[in-house]
Amino acid sequence: MGTIVQIRVSINPEKYGENRARDAINKAFEEIDRIENIYSVYKYDSEISRINRLRKNERLQITDGVFNLIDKTLDYSEKTDGAFDITVKPLVDLWAAAGKANRPPDDYELKRALGRVGYKNIALDKSARTIYFKKEGMGIDLGGAAKGYATDRAIRILEENGIDNALVNSGGDMYCLGKRSARELWRVGVQHPRDRNRLFLEIRLKDKAIDTSGDYERYFVIDGKRHSHIIDPRTGYPIGDNVVSASVIAPDSAAADMLATAMCVLGEKGFDIIKGFGDADAVLVTSGAGRLKADMSEGIRERYDISQERL
Repeated sequence: MGTIVQIRVSINPEKYGENRARDAINKAFEEIDRIENIYSVYKYDSEISRINRLRKNERLQITDGVFNLIDKTLDYSEKTDGAFDITVKPLVDLWAAAGKANRPPDDYELKRALGRVGYKNIALDKSARTIYFKKEGMGIDLGGAAKGYATDRAIRILEENGIDNALVNSGGDMYCLGKRSARELWRVGVQHPRDRNRLFLEIRLKDKAIDTSGDYERYFVIDGKRHSHIIDPRTGYPIGDNVVSASVIAPDSAAADMLATAMCVLGEKGFDIIKGFGDADAVLVTSGAGRLKADMSEGIRERYDISQERL
């Protein structure tokens, strides 16, 4: 999935030792490998690649796991007013090509790609378990959900193998299962968006997911200007310079993954979306007048133990 995955298990002497923990970890990594083979857009035979080769109105029966995840992403697209949208692939491909060519796309290219984007143009048939596109040239990119989903599946495998205290980190998509120790919760640090060697936030979590998306890990440069890899599916352009990063805490990693992407697109307006979920919280870092500013969703400090450094 283009990232490093780490799994950490806290030994529980009353229930399991190191050998059992290592066996569970190996099984969790096997599940992550299985998921990558299904969801990667870079593997020709992956299920997602087969979906992306569909012509308009051509139907494909898909596995339950893929069907259910796509169905979930469509729900989140609706709830985020289209700020999160897996049909953004034509735009992602366009801007990736623009980065290689070192020139921004022209108006015609942008309009053409934007015309192929829109979550409402994906159709799922729940009884037949099929998918089809309502427009020609569409494609999906589950990069904003699949890593979180893989994290959730790894946690499920660990639990099925008797593990009750673990942390799975899939390149920033984290789930904290149970506790780090009998007296201590898992401590998650959020990197300073402009200094790799500093943390600006530390939060203690139990049975929660957290995901951070931003402009500082993945980006491309066109004519000397840095552009975020996160594309606004509504406008066709990379997110603006004012949003630096968004961290979202949610009950599962797939949800945190999708909402963090939506927060980057929406900026401060995203807090209204987060409030509507009830069981999610967010930290948004923005840039303005040469300074960074961090804002948090209402009540997050009452729900979690947070330590914050100045940006």
